[in-house]
Parts: sequence; structure tokens; C-alpha cells
Amino acid sequence: MKLRMHKTLQLWVDAACEHIKRDHPNLTRRQLVAQVLLEYERRGDAMRCLNKHGRLAWKATPRFLNMLDDAERDARDDLAEWL
Repeated sequence: MKLRMHKTLQLWVDAACEHIKRDHPNLTRRQLVAQVLLEYERRGDAMRCLNKHGRLAWKATPRFLNMLDDAERDARDDLAEWL
């Protein structure tokens, strides 16, 4: 079964998998992704939903997307101050 994810969530899950795979070399990529998604769901950063075909999919929560927007805005402000 393929895990379907929103593009933004996929980016962050991939980054988290790369980070933790050093600590868990015996886990498959699929197992790493499942662990990350469950942790993100527990924290309120990801949620399960049904896509337009009625299949299970994962997407970032509005709270997580707002947090990313805030971080991007802060980074742009910091860059503007630095330049």
C-alpha cells in the first residue's frame, strides 16, 4: 500500500526520515515514514483523511502550515535586516 501525502508534508517527512535513519539502520524506508507520520499525527502536525478517490491520505494540519508560514516570514524578516 502506497502512502499518499500532501507535497508539503512529504518534504518534512522525508527530512525527518533522513535524520532518524542513522539511529535506526535496520528499519525500512516505509517503516521510517510510518513512524514519522504517527509522531506528526500525535503532535497535531499531520492528519489522516480520504482523498477524492476515497483512499487514505495524509496531509499537514492547518496549525502545521501556519507554523511553516510564520517560520518563513521570520526568515525573510531576518534576511531583510541582515541585508
